[in-house]
Amino acid sequence: MAQQLLISLLLCSVWAGLLWLACKVLLKKIPGLQQWPMFYWCVLGLCFLPLLPLPQLGQHWTIPSALLQDTVYSMQTLAAQPAHPNLSRPPAVRALFWRILMGLVLLISLWQLWRVLQQWQRLQQLITLTEPLNAATLLSPTQLAAVPQNIEIRQTQAAISPFIAGWSRLVLVLPAYIWQLSAQQRQLLVAHELVHLHRRDPQQLLIMRILVAFFWFSPALRQIEQAFIRSIELAVDQAVLAKQPELAALYGQTLLSSLKLSQAGHLSALTAGFIHDNADTNFYRQRLLQLFQPAPRLSGGQRWRISIVFAGAVFSLQLSSSALSYSEPPQQWLLPVGKQPVTSFYAEKHPFRQNRPHQGVDFGAATGATITASQKGKVLIADDSSLNRRYGKVVLIDHGHGYQTLYAHLNDFHIIAGQTVQAGEPIGTVGTTGRVTGPHLHFEILLNGRQQNPAVYLQLE
Repeated sequence: MAQQLLISLLLCSVWAGLLWLACKVLLKKIPGLQQWPMFYWCVLGLCFLPLLPLPQLGQHWTIPSALLQDTVYSMQTLAAQPAHPNLSRPPAVRALFWRILMGLVLLISLWQLWRVLQQWQRLQQLITLTEPLNAATLLSPTQLAAVPQNIEIRQTQAAISPFIAGWSRLVLVLPAYIWQLSAQQRQLLVAHELVHLHRRDPQQLLIMRILVAFFWFSPALRQIEQAFIRSIELAVDQAVLAKQPELAALYGQTLLSSLKLSQAGHLSALTAGFIHDNADTNFYRQRLLQLFQPAPRLSGGQRWRISIVFAGAVFSLQLSSSALSYSEPPQQWLLPVGKQPVTSFYAEKHPFRQNRPHQGVDFGAATGATITASQKGKVLIADDSSLNRRYGKVVLIDHGHGYQTLYAHLNDFHIIAGQTVQAGEPIGTVGTTGRVTGPHLHFEILLNGRQQNPAVYLQLE
């Protein structure tokens, strides 16, 4: 279990990296995507695609327990040596190694979450050092009407960018340097934060931060998080100027002033990881460029089409492998050795079996006679060690939808485990391996792990 999960996590990390490389190409071709934060949530969701279980679509790759039980010998003499991947157990040392490695990964994930919690606590400490601010002295009447009741406005002496923090009860923290700006510039900064508020960006950022911390082993997720932060800033800039485009120059001057003032002093040691330092020259250059040369916005139809493409990608990728092996429930079953006489029918009792009911049918074919698959399916077992030793050399084929066929006492094999065979395809020859009184083929049909009467499915004479 630990080994399979670690492999899935590794595939998830590799897949996320490849997906992000493809998305970077897409972002260059469609610049409007950079201003659509939902795009990054879609990408983040696709990154976890390898962790989702594939639908079986009628396939059940299991070994029936009935085939491991000895109906003749006592349970103390069972010699089932599972070799099929669904039954095999790694050696104790190897299993311990995978468990330790899985535990290490989990411990690092918990440590990363602990760091997020510490950042959150430092953020709360920073907020406790702030002072309440009278909203009427700062906001315009329109902004006062738009501020929800569950938000508190406070001021800090730390030279940081304005931010909103919290989950249900939010706090807008403004640096003291905003009073060095003009009243209109202050209102633009507040308008920027209020857009964040209405878009629920603080909550989105917290969720993404937790996901990135827990899945620390995937570097691409960190890149997606940073791109998401840039995206929400670009989207908010666009939203602020949507109704007042004539203020683009003043808004740009306000961003530059905030950049200069936030860099003037050292950031407080209490500044948490939730306050992203947007004082990045290249990013501010990109934001200013957008103010005067905005990228084409995505229309509602384009966003729907992109969402449908992502949903289709999820659906097709999840079903691709299983769809290739999908088949209808078996309808017609072929005789595995042709028209050979039946020497023992289903449920028949015999002293050789201590008068216990027979679980299949025996065909009295000669040694070396060709055995063919009764239906199309996937070979699960082709050996003499996976099932109880009374079967000898055995082939187990899964036909989907709970149906399986078993061919026992073979002399040799024409197929290997994992191979897909067609109905009528040779799979081996009749032999005398296992507990037998002479050459014959023991044939069983199982449905959901239980032996059925083959006479119901085969045209026996």
